[in-house]
Amino acid sequence: MSRKADANGSPSVIVVGAGMSGLAAARALRGSGHDVVVLEGRDRVGGRIRTDEHGVDLGAHWIHGTDGNPITELVEDLGIPYSYVGGDSAYTGGFDSLDLFGADQRLANHRHKSRTLQLADEVLHELEQRAAIARKEQHPDIPLGEALRQILAECRFSPEDEQAVRYHLNVLLREDVAEDPDKLSLKFWEEGYLVYGYGDSVLHQGYQSVVDALAEGLDVRLGHVVTRIDTTTGRVRVTTERGGFDADRVLVTVPLGVLKAEVVRFEPPLPEAKRSAIDRLGFGTLNKIALHYREPFWPRDQYVFGYLCRDTDRYPTVVISMWKSHGKPVLVLLLGASLGREAETWSDEDVAAYAGVIVEDLFGADAPAPEHISRTAWSADPFARGSYTCIGVGSSSKDIGTLAEPVGDRLFFAGEGTNPYHWGCVHSAYESGLREAARISGDTTLYTPPSAGTSRRQSRNTDRVLRFARLRMTHIDERDLAERVACLREGVDPHGVRLFASLTDSELETLASMFDEIPFAAGDAICREDDAAHGVFIVAGGEVEVDFGGIYERAVVGRGAVLGHYDLFFNARTTSVTALGDDVTLFYLDHYRYQSFLHAFPDVLMLMMSDLVTRWEQLEGTLGSTTLSAPRRKTGAAQVALDGA
Repeated sequence: MSRKADANGSPSVIVVGAGMSGLAAARALRGSGHDVVVLEGRDRVGGRIRTDEHGVDLGAHWIHGTDGNPITELVEDLGIPYSYVGGDSAYTGGFDSLDLFGADQRLANHRHKSRTLQLADEVLHELEQRAAIARKEQHPDIPLGEALRQILAECRFSPEDEQAVRYHLNVLLREDVAEDPDKLSLKFWEEGYLVYGYGDSVLHQGYQSVVDALAEGLDVRLGHVVTRIDTTTGRVRVTTERGGFDADRVLVTVPLGVLKAEVVRFEPPLPEAKRSAIDRLGFGTLNKIALHYREPFWPRDQYVFGYLCRDTDRYPTVVISMWKSHGKPVLVLLLGASLGREAETWSDEDVAAYAGVIVEDLFGADAPAPEHISRTAWSADPFARGSYTCIGVGSSSKDIGTLAEPVGDRLFFAGEGTNPYHWGCVHSAYESGLREAARISGDTTLYTPPSAGTSRRQSRNTDRVLRFARLRMTHIDERDLAERVACLREGVDPHGVRLFASLTDSELETLASMFDEIPFAAGDAICREDDAAHGVFIVAGGEVEVDFGGIYERAVVGRGAVLGHYDLFFNARTTSVTALGDDVTLFYLDHYRYQSFLHAFPDVLMLMMSDLVTRWEQLEGTLGSTTLSAPRRKTGAAQVALDGA
């Protein structure tokens, strides 16, 4: 069947795939006057969105990051009801609201629950620090799992504490990213990922209501399995098991898992850069087991139950109650990555027994058997071959950008795995469909790249550093904290800049609580010339001598002096700093936590930038019109002076 340009000359378009991205693109293109046909291999629309006859979302479930999310705007425009459930895109409704059950099958108290998060924060802080160093110094990528094993070995946790840490890692990686750590990039597993406003929402009628509304009025051909796409001739030829279709343009929206399987043949073959990106990127799996009951026998007001009763690597981390969110007596288990793929091989009897153990651990031996169990098998689904995209070892979001690039002016690509701003979510797919509709039609009003949103990595780091500060404040008495705050308030760097002058008392308390206190004796080298800078020092007591390498006069500084805080701007090296007495005490904070603090309190960051300009001006005044040579790792005196202590 041939699809021709319409009377006004708009090119005809074939969209391969009736998931969120394909339907969004087709709807926008049709609205712009294009003749569009959508070819879908399944007998339904939605792709990895599927709401079953009981109203359970077996695929996509949440609007992740409700405020500012284009899906929120879409469902409001369509009149589709939704409810906010909270949380942080980890399906928990927020950790503070989570009911966490431990190895004794009892509900953990707040103190114990907080301690599990504290232990995990320590590991994640170290993990992110190593990833940041690897990015900055351009180290070869390694599996994230390899770094985690190194960190856990160094921590030497008790078996119980390691289980708690693994629990949080499994929430974050296995059940959110949907892949095992050994298949994820240490350097880039979430680098560049933007999130919208805090908290998740659910759709009362399920996500199927959204794709059904988008598909209304479109020419969607179900049961058309595409096997070949040929762009060698003047028009595009798309071959299916039920015949061929011709058009001026083709938009491919099949999942990355299908592209990896090479079940669709491209003539000519895709460019090497695109094929390499497909190979490097990962594609995770998140499966669900839904337990249907006559009525709820669990606490009706609780949204999510945390499960840490058994080996967390073999069991789900959370059990979700659809009674709280949808008024349905259904419990949903999430199983991601290799555990989720393994579950696809279990018999129905095995699944029932496995789920029964979990429910009895949480709610007691008297818990009834479910009336019905539904389950997913996304990796075995030939039209999905997994759930969503992730960043594999040796890959980055740049590969997602490469996958998004058109081939010539007739072959285009969309889908959640083509969205370098955020992948793996419904809004990722929706945005990509609008992006390609704008590209094909030339109508730039159809899509605007996200101008809102925050870095997920930075947001998590900020959350961790604030939790760290709250924890430290509980261990510092009021008098000591006041003394620290006074020291920071006096804080001034060797060039006279008062970095913390703009902070309020509460902000100063947050920062002050984070510093470690370290004593030094006379003659101790606090920093040596040309070592890598790694943290911020504040003189709390006594005096130290700073040697600027000959560019400036040596300086003796005392209480309140701030040293070593320029690592945000370049690969900083230290100058020589030496303790002058036996009564020297310094406050110390590693650069990574300090950077996280600066993201939370950007006024200090702006002062640091102003300070950097001041230092350049001072250096220019010292050197006159002398031109500095390119910086080398073994720096000369001028560069050492610039980098600071």
